[in-house]
Amino acid sequence: MNKLSVILVLPLCALIACGGGGGGSSVNTGGGSSGCTGAAPVTAPNVVTVTAGQTASSTNIAVACAASSPTPNAENLGVGPTVNGTEASNTGAQIAQGTTMSVILFGPGLSAGMNITISGPNDITVSNPTSIHSTGNVPGLAFTAVVSPAAALGARTVILKDANSDITTFTGGLEVIP
Repeated sequence: MNKLSVILVLPLCALIACGGGGGGSSVNTGGGSSGCTGAAPVTAPNVVTVTAGQTASSTNIAVACAASSPTPNAENLGVGPTVNGTEASNTGAQIAQGTTMSVILFGPGLSAGMNITISGPNDITVSNPTSIHSTGNVPGLAFTAVVSPAAALGARTVILKDANSDITTFTGGLEVIP
């Protein structure tokens, strides 16, 4: 082996011996499995609170597998006076205080049968859910949103839950503006 090869191989060996590169570390002490073997019933949450730098030992965190096929996934959201002609995007949309608008969402597994909630204060009323399809035949849903004239300003998350308790969100995608 020549001198150049040794110079190139030594840092690589040191990197491998140290467990790779990059920041952070991971320790699995919960005995859980990383695979998804089937749908588990949704149970009441057990809240575990930690602050920066703390660890939670002896806590097994299990995430239930998706029960629906296709798994619901809100990908695009739009707001307009009516469903027809309203465009949706992956960045969301704005809705003004004191207005009544149609909100549309598209993505796999979305339909009018989902429970629709909007995060934040109870100042946006949701009604009339309807199943729709995009011009590209992507499934979706539309609903009427009535925004209080005194609605809190800022970004809201649209939360959709299907009959199998699978949940998808469009995080911060509905912004209330003056």
